[in-house]
Amino acid sequence: MKKLSAILLFSVSQFALADSLAPVIDNSSYPMGAPTQTPAAISAPMNSTFELMTRLDEAQAEIQQLNGKIEEQANTLAELKKKQSAMFADFDDRLQQVESKMSGAKPTVSTESPAPTVKEPEPVVESAPPPKPATPTANPTPAVVSQTPYQQAFEAFRNGQVAEAIGQFSALLSKDPTNSLANNAQFWLGEAYRVNKDIPAAKKAFNAVLEKYPTSQKVPDALLKLGSLEMDARNSAKAKEYFTRVMTDFPTSKPAQVAAKKLQQLNEVPN
Repeated sequence: MKKLSAILLFSVSQFALADSLAPVIDNSSYPMGAPTQTPAAISAPMNSTFELMTRLDEAQAEIQQLNGKIEEQANTLAELKKKQSAMFADFDDRLQQVESKMSGAKPTVSTESPAPTVKEPEPVVESAPPPKPATPTANPTPAVVSQTPYQQAFEAFRNGQVAEAIGQFSALLSKDPTNSLANNAQFWLGEAYRVNKDIPAAKKAFNAVLEKYPTSQKVPDALLKLGSLEMDARNSAKAKEYFTRVMTDFPTSKPAQVAAKKLQQLNEVPN
């Protein structure tokens, strides 16, 4: 009996060990000759799914890196635009100071000059580091500096090509009315019309500065020009309205100083 019990105990332990080592797969339901499923065949789709998910995670990580680079470049471009806008604003402010001095020095009613006499400073063009000096040639070719559409239009206006300047300023505003220099272009379009003796078009252009770019620093300049046009047309009431608005809304600006002098001239004229 002891031997029989030992044999039975050994057999049961062997069956338990075999059951724990490999799963039992029932292939009886498959037709004769059909391939049977094995553990390797079952795990193959799981491995493919895991590999696909791993690749998807890697692709998402790469996309996030690219988005970060794009945002960084966009921020850099925005900063460059802000610097360029501030630079041109400073140029226009200096030019307006010169025009204000010229306008204040004349005691007569008509204080507008037929054409600008002061060249607007050329903007600084950022460039790459200079290359190593090369051997000089007999006839070196001068460097060509490209100009922006705004610079080309202003250069034409400065050189007395008023009709061409009007066309270029108009094209610039039509193509890109939200450009950082659009407010300047709108103002100089009005000035070009004024020089060209097209007073209705000049008024419309200056009023467009007030309507389309109400926060622009060219607003006091446009108000001063509108007041001067009404002053030249002997519309004293309308001129006083514009000059007073400049002095009230922009009391520390240069156009406000010129407006004060013009308003004094109108008040000295007997009714």
